[in-house]
Amino acid sequence: MDAGGCEMIGALLVSLALQGQPTLLTSEPPSIVAALTHETVEIREDFSGQELVLYGATRGMTIQDEIVVVLRGPARDLRVMEKQRTFGIWINSAPLEFENIPSYYAIATSLPLDEIATPESLAGSGIGLPATLAIRAAPTAAQTERDIRPYLDAIGRAGSRNNLYAEAQRGVEILDGGLFRATISLPPLTPVGNYVAEVYLFRDGRAVASRSASLRVEKAGLERFVYEFAHDWPWLYGLFCVVLAVLAGYAGYLAFNRR
Repeated sequence: MDAGGCEMIGALLVSLALQGQPTLLTSEPPSIVAALTHETVEIREDFSGQELVLYGATRGMTIQDEIVVVLRGPARDLRVMEKQRTFGIWINSAPLEFENIPSYYAIATSLPLDEIATPESLAGSGIGLPATLAIRAAPTAAQTERDIRPYLDAIGRAGSRNNLYAEAQRGVEILDGGLFRATISLPPLTPVGNYVAEVYLFRDGRAVASRSASLRVEKAGLERFVYEFAHDWPWLYGLFCVVLAVLAGYAGYLAFNRR
């Protein structure tokens, strides 16, 4: 846990102490305070994934209330194509553009989502991968929901294969005194960029309070040097790769000739 995380967790505990017994309070409007144990995650050469813990405290929470935590990664634009068989050959065709698709999306809940709220209520708060993707792909006059559904499913499958889209039902643990915690895993292929963790308090099927916390994922060490070199001087990086490939080929040629 970094220093910033320690300070934030300390603030949560102080806030909780001032609140008294929040699980029994119903006369005051509900509210949430939350923080991640890490504000920055560094990706180095040996990065194999990392677990993040989000801690929080609630005010005005009842025993019937539930917690939903969503972690969204940086947005990106995607061009998705459908494979079609033409004259016996599989080719990519019918491209469709999607804007601002989250490169990472994880959700953790205290109960299964369908027991917390209706799909319409969740979609209204932008919760759930299907709702998130659908918002980014509103059909045009020439398209229908049925037309874009296979593309959305393909995006979801690709993200799930790389553990970039994940859902942990009952992944939020509600503790005594209004405290809660959620554990979210970052996979080895975690994209760099700015992340946002959003915490929702649900009551009677609707979100009545929310809170957000930020996270920065960045490359460090040799990974960062190569990444910045390739982005700041792409032509020089390409030339270096070509020269390196030529030298490697020449070294292999000499090694085989000596035999």
